[in-house]
Amino acid sequence: MSAIASADITRIAEALRRTGRDADATTQRTLIEAANFLVVEMQVRVPVDSGKLRDSIGVRIEGTTIRVGPDVPYATYVEFGTRPHEIKPKKPGGVLAFKVNGQQVYARVVNHPGTPAQPFVRPAFDAWVATLGRDVAEANVKVLREEAGA
Repeated sequence: MSAIASADITRIAEALRRTGRDADATTQRTLIEAANFLVVEMQVRVPVDSGKLRDSIGVRIEGTTIRVGPDVPYATYVEFGTRPHEIKPKKPGGVLAFKVNGQQVYARVVNHPGTPAQPFVRPAFDAWVATLGRDVAEANVKVLREEAGA
């Protein structure tokens, strides 16, 4: 004797169709939520002097692209560091002016020793990416359950 079971799968089939149509929007919403998590991770890890770099970290949505990160020109130097280099005035024949121990100093060229890398973007990204696939899958499963009335 064999056991036979039958079920009306109409409701679940329709829920799967609706979920498939809504998957892109669900995934984008989840990515935006995850991007906000990434912003916080970067802000916690970034070295702070004036706070301008930390405050520039944000989420920018450009069409289907979600960009996350700092929006100041020197962010790359903080993340990757710099090699020793010369600093010269922007204007030919000009001088550099800066303070050393409270004293005003002028120079035509400064030999900068370079700066060590202080990564904050990559470590935050690595922490975020480890949870990304799971978060997107869970969000889509949640929508499927809601659509199916489960």
